Amino acid sequence: MKTPSFLSLFCFRDRLVPCPIGPISHIGPISPIAVVGALLTCAPAAAQTTNAPAAAPPHITEVQQPLQPDEAAAAKNISEAKIAEYQKRFEQGYALQQAGKPADALKIYEGILAEQPDAKRSLLEAGRISFQTGNLPKAEAYLEKLHEIVPDFPEAIELLIQINQQLGRDVAVELLVRDFTDLRASGKIDGLKDSLCFVRERLPFHDETIVVSQFFDYTSDPNTVWMGEVYDATGKLKQRLLLNYDNDATRALRSKDEKFAHTQVFTWIGHDIKDGQVATINAYLQIFALPDYNKFRSAMLVILTNPPKPIYSAPVPTNAGQ
Repeated sequence: MKTPSFLSLFCFRDRLVPCPIGPISHIGPISPIAVVGALLTCAPAAAQTTNAPAAAPPHITEVQQPLQPDEAAAAKNISEAKIAEYQKRFEQGYALQQAGKPADALKIYEGILAEQPDAKRSLLEAGRISFQTGNLPKAEAYLEKLHEIVPDFPEAIELLIQINQQLGRDVAVELLVRDFTDLRASGKIDGLKDSLCFVRERLPFHDETIVVSQFFDYTSDPNTVWMGEVYDATGKLKQRLLLNYDNDATRALRSKDEKFAHTQVFTWIGHDIKDGQVATINAYLQIFALPDYNKFRSAMLVILTNPPKPIYSAPVPTNAGQ
């Protein structure tokens, strides 16, 4: 079967919009400042005085999560001594997990859960290990149990999104994303608003791994919809590919003709990473309608496998801002 071209992946023939592929020059010349800005938005503001770092925005794991064991244990008349024992066992399991011994850690978590089925952190870590080792049914069971007990548990929601994505359950993923977005907007979880994105999928790519993150609100800075990051076998970040909402190009297009009043413009941006720093930014093509995730994913793989010629490319100065 012939591999689909990058262009063909975005021809939404059932929509009343122009065929959403076109060079940047169709809207107007792209500003080098705008391109560099798209790069820097993925880095902390303080780091913009030097070569742009490859750090991603704050992540869900940095958000305060419910404790283990919790007040639910006390409510079931479990003694303080027993709660302290669970905590000590959990810490032992977590230390093994951090030391690269997930099977041993899982045994400890499962032992805790056999006695205390509602132990939240044990459910989370047992689900995480099961997911990482490819046991999706077991991972889903642990994390669905946790999600039932505590619907507002950020890491559990993120992992359930990844599990359902891997299982091809598009509707379930979108419902979880909707609930996750609403939870972030509610302000109920301290620190969650500081997390701009969450991991939607991890997929193998030759001998490397692509981690795909979805941003909660692409209309807000840094205006990214999805971000694919390529890591080599050692865990080193090599490349980043973003689909960004282009607010300036959207306004310019809408001002030309009222038939474009509801059209949005999105630009593919690539980051070449060298020694942990973004060395080059490449602007590829603009599209005039937001694709669904599966179309984005397909196009991302095409670009990473056989990158099109950039419309605009610029190195990032190592002494920028100095």
